Amino acid sequence: MSRQRVKALWFLTGSLDQDLLFTTVKYLSNLLNSLPDFSHFLPATTLVAILIFLIKELLEGRRRKASDVRKIQALKTVLARDCQLNFSAIGRLRDTLIEMRASGVAEDATRLSLLNRPAGGFAYTISNDRASSVGGVLVGVQREYLLKHLVEIAGLDKGFYLKCQVALDGLSEAGHVYESLVHGPDKHFPSSPESYYEGLIDYGLTELDNSIVALKELYLACTGSVLQQGKLR
Repeated sequence: MSRQRVKALWFLTGSLDQDLLFTTVKYLSNLLNSLPDFSHFLPATTLVAILIFLIKELLEGRRRKASDVRKIQALKTVLARDCQLNFSAIGRLRDTLIEMRASGVAEDATRLSLLNRPAGGFAYTISNDRASSVGGVLVGVQREYLLKHLVEIAGLDKGFYLKCQVALDGLSEAGHVYESLVHGPDKHFPSSPESYYEGLIDYGLTELDNSIVALKELYLACTGSVLQQGKLR
């Protein structure tokens, strides 16, 4: 088929890529030529209509694929930032549990003090036998964006979706550790506060380590780089 006819098809299909259209038409023309001659059964206008339909479907498929690539890259950019924020939050939470163990909170729960901050999160202070103390601010994990777009990600990239799912499970566990720490044992807890914190420290450190591993895997899938440093905001 000549380029003049291809230009006519280009006008009808609305494609902006004439070279791609010409290559596609040439391929389809060769394909049709290899098939039995249908010209005795179908008028030329019908054959042209079929050809236009096939071309439009091919080009639309390419456009959809390119659009999906842009969508998944945009999602990865935002999720990479969330990974850095959560890496920082989980790291501070993990350091706090380690300090609680070293300072003997599991032997004396009064060494831990927590205060809800109006700006968000909790300020904590841990005292020890040396009459000194350490403190800082704990913030919760962020998983709202991942939850919101998880179904969309599943339709765009199955492999990436699986990594998101594992990371989400890890964030859920990290969130549970955070909530358990900042709210402490309730009045119905069957044992002492010291026993509560002893169990929380052991359980929490294991879960947080697993969460960090999953978070690093997700960040690697998002950026192609190793997650080494978090963000505070």
